[in-house]
Amino acid sequence: MNIKQLEAFLAIARHGSFAEAAERLNLTQSTVSVRMKELEQGLGVVLFDRSRRQVQLTPKGRELLDYADRAISLQREIRLHVGSPEAISGVVRIGVAELIAVTWLPRFAAMVRERHPGLVLEFEVAMNPSMLSGVRSGDLDVALVISTDSAGDLRTRDLGSVPFAWMAGASFDLPDRIVTIDDLRRWPIIYQGTDSFMRQLVSRLLHLSGRSQRTGTSCNSLAALASLTIAGIGVSLMPLETSERDIKEGRLRILPMKPPRIDVGYAAVCTEAASSPAVNVLMDLAMEASTFRH
Repeated sequence: MNIKQLEAFLAIARHGSFAEAAERLNLTQSTVSVRMKELEQGLGVVLFDRSRRQVQLTPKGRELLDYADRAISLQREIRLHVGSPEAISGVVRIGVAELIAVTWLPRFAAMVRERHPGLVLEFEVAMNPSMLSGVRSGDLDVALVISTDSAGDLRTRDLGSVPFAWMAGASFDLPDRIVTIDDLRRWPIIYQGTDSFMRQLVSRLLHLSGRSQRTGTSCNSLAALASLTIAGIGVSLMPLETSERDIKEGRLRILPMKPPRIDVGYAAVCTEAASSPAVNVLMDLAMEASTFRH
């Protein structure tokens, strides 16, 4: 019995088939089958019921699950705490929220290259829903996302928060008084992504129920959001960190509201199953690299 056999066993148990396990482990199906045959022969028990379309664990297979998890977790701890930085290697797929991509992601990538040259990072800049789905399905190893209750089943690390504010372009007609929620409900809103977390946040801030939600202009890019707002198409909720220059030069105006700022938190997330030395190191480095407020 060895770690590679236990890794194959856990992959089959989690994904329900030898083919899916082989794809997740980047192995051939025959290699996974051989490892399972060797593991079963070494233990002298049958671990999977193969008579059904989707393989299922036998009672002995279910008994092995906890032991296999602990054995692999212990191996990861040994590599992390005893091994050298160069020993951590491989390709890691990371989902990234756009605000992180345009602020401190280069700093994060440089830290990884310097401290763990054996790691190869593949980034996907996307919206929260697709990133959380990708982490749960295994398509992403870790994601740097906007903090949300829908990530409650995932392991998280706090990356700090960013102040957002309602903004309008210089040509947008604003009243000479404090702007209210009723004003925002009447004005055209520019949303960031139809299914994005930020659109859901705006709907909550405006106290819009599912039936009363409005259609409006939407885009999946912070740059496009700023351009449309500057053009006077509508008002939008945007991060101060990426809007400072436009505000200073008069292209954007912060709406006078109470409260004037809305803090939005960010987090690094992964599944417990995906927690590996590489993922743990990357989540720690993301916390260190983040320029968001803690």
